[in-house]
Amino acid sequence: MELHSFFGLLSGFIFGISAVWYASDVYKNLVTVSIAAFMMSSLVSASQLVSLIIEDVWGVVPFTTMVLLSSITVSFLALRNNKIYFKFSDKVSLLGAAVGFIFWILTKDAAVNIYILAALNLTILTPLVLKCFKNPNLESIRPWQINLLASILMLFTIDSFSSVVWIIPLEQIIFSILLNLGLYRGKKSHTGIGKIVNQ
Repeated sequence: MELHSFFGLLSGFIFGISAVWYASDVYKNLVTVSIAAFMMSSLVSASQLVSLIIEDVWGVVPFTTMVLLSSITVSFLALRNNKIYFKFSDKVSLLGAAVGFIFWILTKDAAVNIYILAALNLTILTPLVLKCFKNPNLESIRPWQINLLASILMLFTIDSFSSVVWIIPLEQIIFSILLNLGLYRGKKSHTGIGKIVNQ
């Protein structure tokens, strides 16, 4: 097994741990889920998975598969519990994602689709990052810390200078760092006022 394939499997496995942990917290009503981000992430991940396989970019396939499964699970549990977060920024991102999806449907090139879907990810995940800065008490911190570890390991799946190969790992590490920074700052500012869920 090549090194980048090993790190692809390892990062996917660790992300799976974080996903199961997060889904468990959602099931226990410990998290108020950014429903727009997770529902759109399900669609984007499914589309991205197909494009990655077509382009023979296997390093991030385990990670993307786990994102797809966890997004569907979290969306279902959040809707079942009726405990969701849907603010103005989520509505704007949902509209932007819908427009982006139209471009994705019209595009027949798998490589171009990866770029479009990466841009869509940025659009739909921004409100989640903002929520972590503004309302960190609505999130569970431990799964996102594990997510950061998986994101770091995913950088080692990059085996080419081709942007198709590195765009997803780079986007993921930036997103994970910002999200954890928001939770960390929120934890410090909420000390003595409220605790971030740490189960």
